[in-house]
Amino acid sequence: MKDNRCDIHKEKYKDNYIVSPCRAICKICKNKKVHGYSNPDHICNPFGYLYLFPELCDNCSEEKNKCKWCCPITY
Repeated sequence: MKDNRCDIHKEKYKDNYIVSPCRAICKICKNKKVHGYSNPDHICNPFGYLYLFPELCDNCSEEKNKCKWCCPITY
């Protein structure tokens, strides 16, 4: 799979990995198919783990050739 992250997010999220099944909604297709990623800045809390969710699902990121972490307002 092609890595459609911008240079800023390639550096910022270089050590993150998928740890959650699809729990977030893609901003383009509106389907609930965005995976949660590890959060290195996670602080323990009684409500559970705080995942990082990109703005776009992998499919929309590839189809639109856009960074999945960037805000999709201009898409």
